[in-house]
Amino acid sequence: MKWKDLKQFCDSLGEDQLEKNVILWREDDAINRIGTCLLEEDHYIGKGEEGCYPESEASKPLRKLKKVYSKGDAILYEYF
Repeated sequence: MKWKDLKQFCDSLGEDQLEKNVILWREDDAINRIGTCLLEEDHYIGKGEEGCYPESEASKPLRKLKKVYSKGDAILYEYF
């Protein structure tokens, strides 16, 4: 899905629907504590690693990592 697709869907909702919490359904779970942000720096992941991290937290040279998100990318995330 692209952000423009999400915007088009949201634009089609009524005011009462727009006042409700956003819910992301998963196979056996519903995520309803969702936030938004624009990334402040590039994010990377190393081979065999499970999660990504910002450039400022990279412990390996960037050439050995894969860039997965760029500074300024819009992101939805789950509050834990």
